[in-house]
Amino acid sequence: MVKLFQINIFFLCLLLLLFGCNEQKKNVAGMSGSSQIKDPTELIKLAVSKQETGAYDEAIDILDQVLAANALYAQAHYQKGLIYEEWDRREESLASYKKAVEINPTYNEARLGLASLYDKSVLNELALEQYLKVAETRVDDQAIHFKIALEYWYLQDIPKTAEHYIKVIEVNPEHLQAHLNLISVYERMKNWEKALEEIVIVKRLSQKTNNQQAMKIVENKFKFIEGRMNLTKKDIKRKSEPPFE
Repeated sequence: MVKLFQINIFFLCLLLLLFGCNEQKKNVAGMSGSSQIKDPTELIKLAVSKQETGAYDEAIDILDQVLAANALYAQAHYQKGLIYEEWDRREESLASYKKAVEINPTYNEARLGLASLYDKSVLNELALEQYLKVAETRVDDQAIHFKIALEYWYLQDIPKTAEHYIKVIEVNPEHLQAHLNLISVYERMKNWEKALEEIVIVKRLSQKTNNQQAMKIVENKFKFIEGRMNLTKKDIKRKSEPPFE
């Protein structure tokens, strides 16, 4: 009876040992799965999938595998910048974006990442520098010119602000927000006639898109300008309705 009991204990221990070994193998396989992938593009995709689930540390580990094989792989540095930025670790994000740009100075997405971080830190001059670099190769990118106009506005360079809003409109003549912002720019420049021209355009675009908020803003703008222009109501009507003189 004792002998049978000992045999049962032996087999039970053996089963537990085998089960433990299998589990350990599964865990090792799960941990080393990414290292079995050799293609850096696939590793970056895997890192992105980890990022999407909030597993930032795992995503960074995978990207470090890519960089261990090739430290000059700019896309891996850029992806680390995105992850660290989402993780709210700005210093690491900044370093990663900078490294990507250092490796590839024409890496516009990395430059936009830098601009995003500088904007969050209210470092407008540094953000502007990155946007201007991007604009060198994205000449007709209305979104970039709009961002540049905003940065110049924050820096109180009003003529440059106007210049880049105009570039936005050259690409997209019906860019409502650019026209609306130009009204304020021309107000600061005391160029009342240009401000009135923009008011007319915004009214037309607002009616076309049924944008009640823009319509209300532009009506207030008109009242503001009307109170500051040394013109009669007849003159204001003549200058605020096409054809403009």
